[in-house]
Amino acid sequence: MKKTAAFVLITVLLLSLVPFGKLASAMYGEKILDGSIAEWGTLDHIATAENNGLAGANLRDLYIAWDDEYLYVAMTTRNSQSWDVAYGIGIDVDPGTGNGYTGTSDAWGRRISFGGGYAADYELYFWWSGGDGKITSDNFITWTGGGWDYKGVKDVGGDFVYTGDSSTGLQLMEIKIPWSALGGKRDKIAIVAWIAGGGDSSAVSALPWDSAMESLDAPYANWYGGDEWGDTDYFTELAEVAIAPKAIDGNLDDWESYEVVGVSSLDGPDGADLDKLYVSYDDQYLYIALTTNNTASWNVAYGIGIDVDPGTGNGYTGDLDSWGRKIGFGNGYAVDYELYFWWSGGDRSITSANFNRYKGDMGGEYWENWEYNFASFSYAYTGGDNGLQTLEIRIPWNAIGGATSKLAIMAWVAGGDGSSAVDTVPDDPEVDGNDWVDQDQLSKFAVIEIPIPKPELTVKLTSNVLDVEPRKPANLTIDVRNLGTVEAKNVTVALYDNDRLLASWIVNLSAGGNASFWYIYEYPGMWGTHVFKAVVDPENTIEEFNEDNNVDTITLDVGRLPKLQNTFVMHNMFYGTRHFEKDYPKYKELDQQLRNMPLPEDAKERLDELQGEVLDLVKLYNEGKDMITQPNYAFMGAIKIYRAYTGLKKIIREMEEMLRKAQEGEYEREKYLEELAKNLTKTIDGNLDDWDVQPVAIDETGFGQDGANLKALYVDYDDQFLYIALTTENKASWRVAYGIALDYKDGGYTTGTDAWGRKVGFTEGVDAQLYFFWNGEFFGDLGTSNITSAQLVLWNGTAWKYEDLKWVGFYNYTGGAENGLQTLEIAIPWVVIGGEPKNLKIVAYVTGQGSGDSAVDVLPLQEAVKDNAPGDEWGDADTFSEFAVVTIE
Repeated sequence: MKKTAAFVLITVLLLSLVPFGKLASAMYGEKILDGSIAEWGTLDHIATAENNGLAGANLRDLYIAWDDEYLYVAMTTRNSQSWDVAYGIGIDVDPGTGNGYTGTSDAWGRRISFGGGYAADYELYFWWSGGDGKITSDNFITWTGGGWDYKGVKDVGGDFVYTGDSSTGLQLMEIKIPWSALGGKRDKIAIVAWIAGGGDSSAVSALPWDSAMESLDAPYANWYGGDEWGDTDYFTELAEVAIAPKAIDGNLDDWESYEVVGVSSLDGPDGADLDKLYVSYDDQYLYIALTTNNTASWNVAYGIGIDVDPGTGNGYTGDLDSWGRKIGFGNGYAVDYELYFWWSGGDRSITSANFNRYKGDMGGEYWENWEYNFASFSYAYTGGDNGLQTLEIRIPWNAIGGATSKLAIMAWVAGGDGSSAVDTVPDDPEVDGNDWVDQDQLSKFAVIEIPIPKPELTVKLTSNVLDVEPRKPANLTIDVRNLGTVEAKNVTVALYDNDRLLASWIVNLSAGGNASFWYIYEYPGMWGTHVFKAVVDPENTIEEFNEDNNVDTITLDVGRLPKLQNTFVMHNMFYGTRHFEKDYPKYKELDQQLRNMPLPEDAKERLDELQGEVLDLVKLYNEGKDMITQPNYAFMGAIKIYRAYTGLKKIIREMEEMLRKAQEGEYEREKYLEELAKNLTKTIDGNLDDWDVQPVAIDETGFGQDGANLKALYVDYDDQFLYIALTTENKASWRVAYGIALDYKDGGYTTGTDAWGRKVGFTEGVDAQLYFFWNGEFFGDLGTSNITSAQLVLWNGTAWKYEDLKWVGFYNYTGGAENGLQTLEIAIPWVVIGGEPKNLKIVAYVTGQGSGDSAVDVLPLQEAVKDNAPGDEWGDADTFSEFAVVTIE
């Protein structure tokens, strides 16, 4: 017998002609960029990546959708850490032509290329900063034929939103790109997304998963060592996405693998062997396609059941369906519509087709429960000697009550009247391929979630102040938006204060519309922290894609000033009065003690001034005590008491310091130094302009470290003073100690730790040391960048005697936080070190900040500070053998 094949296109016009209208694609529909995947449907999902085990570079799912203006892309990850990575997307708008980029270094210099007939016409790139926990750079990049044209995503009219943070990395990204930026709307595109590292890296995760990710031996353990990050990846397994409407012609070339919703694994009878079930949709039509593995042409019936409200139990579940086949449904599924097609084995064609709607159980024959051929639909098929091969169906949404957010679908093949199913898709355990006459209760439907346009309500609550006080209300503003594509009617907007309703409004919000409301919140007479909450649709009466953005809160301090005032009044009513009453006798006692001691004239004058100030404070205190118990004057009275008792404490501290100085003889020493300073022949101010001597030691080599770099050492003298000056070339302020050792008589200290416990020794005994502590930066502690301690230390033959330099001599310096110590100028009376010597040997050095440290620079410069690397020099032991020698004439 001669084999034949058939291609048939049939439009069943039964009740009315449905116009074709303007079509989009199977995954048609605007997406709201809100950081939620809730509105993306089952058939928007086109790929899932393998789990590569990389905590901060692990893609999960890829979604695609579009409308007449935009291409929408969404991707999710499995990230659990935040790494510095690049997220890339490649788009081929004419797959199969080879037109576009196919090189080895893409738009962001990653080792990514394309093959298998694919070539990228556009790339999108996003840089995720792991430390910042956000996208810090984005590009929309066009291949020009010879290079790349770089723009921002928003520069071309696109947009993107994402979720993620510095702990878990990127979690979700939604992107929209106008078709105009892609050269216009296409019939088909190919797309791939990936994660790469920095410049010259390659991909480590891809959507769809690509064999290029497995270029190393499984299980890819070397990814952590960096190998997969640095190879070259050629993507050849892009997802092809059909944008054009389905052509109902029996040819399934415009159907994609991600539109497969069921596969039969049953090796069915030769003429009744189903293969795959496909589902797609656009804004007007539901599309269904069926393929078989038939190898013979038999008389069989192909049925398709549609449940438009799965889970409700509404619809047919019984024993005999609309064509009298022994097929029912269970597990919460109830068929609302059936499509049936009779394949005539002898005619090798479909000879009958029905689109039937379930009316309900009428109590009679099975056919009385159905309305047959109730609406028009279109179908086409291929087949012949091998029976039905493909079947394509187009159903207007309005024929099944309009687009639904979820539907369940199943296909089967049965025999004649009274028969049952012998194959199903998806697989159903009721059917084994052998029994044509049993009773089948089918329950394994494919469930399709379809995004239906809904409102998307958001709310924002703001205040013009962060605290509410008497005569200082908060102006609260509530901004409500509908980000969705359909109107939201009778929307309730409510404002709460700590869950107490303050006000509510009702508004209609058009698609993309917004409204604002205002509320003036006055001080309620009580203080506390209040949480104000604005809620849109508080009863959840409006179905939205995302119910997680309907609440916004702000926290305001209410009555903080009255609370502080009350606390202040109570504090001074008890604590303030008690301390003034206790401190006043103490003042009287100190005053008496000081007046009975020999004081300099300026100290006596200061005592008289303080006496007058105390009299004023006593008056202030008494006024405050009278006022603090009067309701309208309590706060003013508290202020007076506060000023009185704190002022008295300050005076007492000053008088205690005067008493200490008198008892320890500081007044006498100050007088002595004041007289001694009159004999100085240099101004000790840190400025060396009045020095006219050459340095006794100088470093011309630039040796030293940024915050420990000595330059020159000077020595001068007159008949009463030894003058020493030190300059540096510091470029930073470090926490260090500056030491100067003097040898001017026989004996002296040589080895061990010096006067400040530094590991510094000398080949010739030193008789005195000057030490200065510079309090600069130390491991993040900035310090004060000044000299906080200065001592003259004398060796008595067995131990050191320590003197505070300010009481035995004079010093001053220049420098600060930017560059540390710059100059140091010192004057020491000869009498302090035992008189004027004939010769003086001197060495100056800089050490670390603590005991046990050693020198890192010295003048005169010598090998002791050069015997280790700079970083190790701080902790060794140094012995100085070279001194500058000064002859005293």
